[in-house]
Amino acid sequence: CTAVTVSNEPSGELGNKDSTAELNGNGKIPNRDSGIDSPSCSVAGETFPSEDGAEQKKPSMAGNLGEMEHDKKGTKRSCAEQKRDSTQDEDSDIDEGSSEEQETSEVPKLEYLDVNKCTEPQKLFNIANELLHTEEAYVKRLHLLDQVFCTKLSEAGISSEVITGIFSNISSIYCFHGQFLLPELKTRITQEWNVNPRLGDILQKLAPFLKMYGEYVKNFDRAMDMVNTCMQRSSPFKDVVQNIQKQEVCGNLTLQHHMLEPVQRIPRYELLLKDYLKKLPEESPDRKDAEKSLELISTAANHSNAAIRKMEKMHKLLEVYERLGGEEDIVNPANELIKEGHIQKLSAKNGTAQDRYLFLFNSMVLYCVPKLRLIGQKFSVREKMDIAGLQVQEIAKQNVAHTFSITGKKRSLELQARSEEEKREWIQVIQATIEKHKQNSETFRAFNSSFSQEEEHPPDSSIASTSSVESMPGADGGGAFGGVSDSK
Repeated sequence: CTAVTVSNEPSGELGNKDSTAELNGNGKIPNRDSGIDSPSCSVAGETFPSEDGAEQKKPSMAGNLGEMEHDKKGTKRSCAEQKRDSTQDEDSDIDEGSSEEQETSEVPKLEYLDVNKCTEPQKLFNIANELLHTEEAYVKRLHLLDQVFCTKLSEAGISSEVITGIFSNISSIYCFHGQFLLPELKTRITQEWNVNPRLGDILQKLAPFLKMYGEYVKNFDRAMDMVNTCMQRSSPFKDVVQNIQKQEVCGNLTLQHHMLEPVQRIPRYELLLKDYLKKLPEESPDRKDAEKSLELISTAANHSNAAIRKMEKMHKLLEVYERLGGEEDIVNPANELIKEGHIQKLSAKNGTAQDRYLFLFNSMVLYCVPKLRLIGQKFSVREKMDIAGLQVQEIAKQNVAHTFSITGKKRSLELQARSEEEKREWIQVIQATIEKHKQNSETFRAFNSSFSQEEEHPPDSSIASTSSVESMPGADGGGAFGGVSDSK
C-alpha cells in the first residue's frame, strides 16, 4: 500500500480532470466542437418508419471528447455505465468513436487490490494526500481567474465595475487558499503527518473563512449573465477571453467553466471529509475537530449545490441558444429545457414526411428546421408555440405509423415519431408539461386574487390598533407580500 501513488499526474492535469468530470454531473464537457453539435450530425441519417409501420433505428453512440479523455485517464467506470451515458440522447446521431472496451482494458487493476489491503492509517493518509493534490490544482485555477483573466481584462480597459460584477470576491478566495489553507495542508501532510496525522484541527480552524464563498455563490447567476452579455457586445472583452482560452493552461475550457470551480470546491471538501470521518477511529483525538469541520462545511456546501444545479440548467440553455443561431432569447433562469429530439412533420397537402426538430421547454415548444453547416448541425425556428393553451393527442392515419398532433393557438402540427415508444414518450412529457404549467398559473392567480382582496378590505381600525398594524410585516408597503408582487 505504501507503494500506491494517489496520482502520478501533475496537479494542473488533476484540475482539468476534476472540472471535466464534474461540470455536468455526468462527465461530459459541453464543448461547442463535440456532442450533438459535431460535424458528424446529419439529419439525412435519421430513419423513420416506412408506410407499412416497419421500424428502423440507427445506433447512437456519443463519442464525447470529454468522456474519451476521462476514460483514458483511468476513470473507474464500467462499460455498461459508459454505454448508458452514450445513449442517453438518442437524437444526437454522433459517429461511433474508438472502442470503449479497448480503453477500459488500459485501466490498471492493481490499484483496487492494493487499496483494499491498506490499513486504516494508510487510508487516512491517502485521503489527506488527495485533499492536498486537489487543493494544489484548485489554487492554480484561482490564480488563472484572479491573476490572468482579471488582470488581462483590466489591462484591456474593461471597467472595474464589470470585472467586479463578474469575478466578485475571487481575489479574497484566492488569497485565503493560496496563503493560508494550502500552505497549512502542505506542511501537515508532507512534513508532520508521521508525528501528527490530523486534518480536522486545520479544517476546523479555517472552515469559518469559507463563509466568504456566500458572496461568490450568490453573485454567480448574475456573473454568468454578464459574461454572456460582454462576449456578445464587447469586442475587447471577447478578444481577451478567447485569447486566454486558447492557452494550454485553460485546458480547452471556457471562462464560465473555470468560474464554476469555486462553486464546486466546497461540496468536494464535504465529500472528502465524510470519507475521512468514516475511516477515522472513534477514539481518535481528531474526531471532534473533524466533525465540527464537517458541520461548518456542509452548511456552505448546501448553497453551492443549489448554484451548481442552476448552472447546469443555464448551460443547457446556452447550448440550445447557440444551436439556434441566437434566433431565440431563451437564456433565462425561468426557462428549463425538458426534452428535445428529431421528429417528422407530415405535410397536410400530400402526406409526405419532412425532417424537423422539437425543443420542449417548461413554457414553450420550438418547432425547428435542421440546417447543415460545416461546423455542425444548427436549427432554424419555424414556429414558437406557447405551452399555455397547447393540446397534444394521438392520431391514427392510414399507412402512417406512430403519429400524433400538437395544437397551439395559431397552428396545428401532425408529427411522426420513429417508434411507438417514442411517440408515447413525446405525448406523455408534453402533457405533463402542460399540466404543470396550468398548476403554476392557477397558483399564481390564486395568490394575486388573495393579495387583491387584502388590499380592498384592510383591517378595521376599530379591531386592529394602529400600532399593531404598523408592526405587521408589509404594513409599510415593503413587507413580504409587496416584495413578491414587485418581483413578479
